[in-house]
Amino acid sequence: MLRKHIVAMLVVVLALGLVGGIAAAEQPKYGGIWKDALGSNPPHIDPVFATDTTSAEVGYQIFETLVGLDADGEMFPLLAESWEDQGGRKFIFNLRKGVHFHATTEGGQPTANGGREVTAHDWVWTFNYICSPETNSPRAYFVDMIKGYEEYQAGKADSLAGVKALDDYTLEIDTAYFFAPFIQVLTYNTFVVLPREDVEKWGTADFNFHPVGTGPFKFEEWLQDEKVVLSRNENYWMKDESGNQLPYLDGIEFRIIVDYTIEYTEYKLDNIYQTYVDNPYYEEAKSGTVGQFFERPQMGTYYYGFNVEKEPFTDKRVRQAFNYAINREALIDLVLDGRASSAKGVLPPGMFGYNDDLEGYEYNPAKAKALLKEAGYGSGLEVTLQYNTSAGHKRIAEALQAQFAQIGIKVNLHNIDWGVHLDTTERGEVAFFRMGWVVDYPDPDNFLYVLLHSANIGPQGNYSRFNNARFDALTEAARFEGDPEKRRNLYQLAEKIVVEEAPWLFVYHYVDHTLIKDFVKGYELPSFGQYTNKFTKVWLDQ
Repeated sequence: MLRKHIVAMLVVVLALGLVGGIAAAEQPKYGGIWKDALGSNPPHIDPVFATDTTSAEVGYQIFETLVGLDADGEMFPLLAESWEDQGGRKFIFNLRKGVHFHATTEGGQPTANGGREVTAHDWVWTFNYICSPETNSPRAYFVDMIKGYEEYQAGKADSLAGVKALDDYTLEIDTAYFFAPFIQVLTYNTFVVLPREDVEKWGTADFNFHPVGTGPFKFEEWLQDEKVVLSRNENYWMKDESGNQLPYLDGIEFRIIVDYTIEYTEYKLDNIYQTYVDNPYYEEAKSGTVGQFFERPQMGTYYYGFNVEKEPFTDKRVRQAFNYAINREALIDLVLDGRASSAKGVLPPGMFGYNDDLEGYEYNPAKAKALLKEAGYGSGLEVTLQYNTSAGHKRIAEALQAQFAQIGIKVNLHNIDWGVHLDTTERGEVAFFRMGWVVDYPDPDNFLYVLLHSANIGPQGNYSRFNNARFDALTEAARFEGDPEKRRNLYQLAEKIVVEEAPWLFVYHYVDHTLIKDFVKGYELPSFGQYTNKFTKVWLDQ
C-alpha cells in the first residue's frame, strides 16, 4: 500500500498508549462525530481503484472484506464467519448471515440495492467485476492465482472459473496453483463486497463519488480538497461483547489538511481528535500532556525511486552512487529524531524473509564520486526530485539534497499534490521520485513481486520500471513454492539482486506515531498503521 505520510509489526505500545485499552472496560457511550484529518484529498474512495493509504483510510470505514486483520496484524473472520483451506488450492468460505448493504446514503437517499442482504452471489459478481479487463483495477492482479484469471483477463472466458456460489451463504474459491499468503491477500482493501445495482447505476467512474458498502459507516458527502463526511450505518451487522449495536459513533468527518503545522494546531484546539506525530512536536506528544500517545514500528519502507528508463538512471552506476551518497543514520537522527530504522534493502524488519545479513549501501562519498565519474558524470550532475506536498517530505528532501551536493550532485526539488504525484509516477513521467510502501498483506510477495516484478510496471506498483529476468524468475518461483524455507531463500536471493541493481534509493523503515485526545476510548493503533484503523468500537467520553 502506498504510504503518503512520513509516519508509519511489533506489538509495542508505550505505557501512555495503554489508556485506550484500559478504557475498553468502561461502559461505552453512543453518539458524537469522530473528527480526523487526511493529509491530502483521497485519489479514490472506490476500493477497486484505491492504491494508497489516504484512500484506504476512508474506504475501511465504508467497505468490508471476507477476512479482516486485527490491531496486531492477525487474521480474523469478518464477512466470512469461517473458512476451510482444502489443500491450499480450494477455499470454502461460510458467509455471515444478516449482513446488508447500506440502505441509504448521501443525506438519507435510498441506495439502488435497497439495503438487501449480502449473499455468495454478490461475492461472485464482485470478484468478476474487480478482475474484469474492462474494469481495469490496478490491484486485480493481487488475486491472479484464482483459477481462470488469465483467461478472463485475455477475453477468452466470460467469468472467473475459480469463484463459485455453492449456495446463498457458501462461497468457493479455487486457485490455479498453491500460493502461501492467499487468505492474507483477501484482507486487502480492494477485495470487498460491492452492490451490483449501485455500481451499475453510477458506472465505474462515478461510483467513486457515491460509494456503497456494508461497513459501519455510510458515505454522506465529499467536498473536494475540503472534507469527507460519513454517517453511522444504523443497520450494521456487528455487536459488541455485551450485545450492543455497533458502531457507537454517529459519524466521521475527515478534514483534508495538507499542512502538518495546521493539523497539529487543529488538534490542540480540539477541532480534530487524532493526529500523526512529526517534528517539531514529537517530544511534546510523547510527554503525555496533550493526549494519549501511541508508537509502534510499522512494516513499511520509505524510498526514492529511480525511473530506470530515464537518464541518468538508466546507468546502474549512477543509481548506486546515489545510494552511497547518503548518510541514512544521520538523516534519521537529525531529521526524524531517531524515529525510524535505516533501510539496507526493500523488506522491513519483522517481515518473513527479512535478511539481517543483507549488505546494503554504507555512507561512502568517495565511492559515490568514483562511480559517477566512471559513468561519465565527473563534472557534476543535475536532477529533479518530485515529492508530494508535506512538510515532513520537504525536510527529508532538503536534508538529502544537501548530502547529494557534497559529491557534486545538484538536486532540484519539485513538490506537487499527492494525486498528481501518484498519476505522473505511475505513467513513468518522473525520473526521480519520493515514494513509500506499507504492507498490504504480511508476505514479501507484497513488496518484491508487487513493487519490482516487470509484469507490474506502471500503476500495478513497479514505478521504477525495473525489469530483471533473474529477479522475475525468483519471485515467480517463490509464489509457487510451498516450503517456507525455500520461499525465504528465493526472496532473499531476489532482494540481493534489487540491492545490486538499485532501482531505489533505500532510505528508512517506518515507525508509526499517533496522538489521540484523552476523551477518545476504545482506540488501538494497528500494526499496519493508523490508516488501517476501523472506528467500529471507538467512542467519545464527552
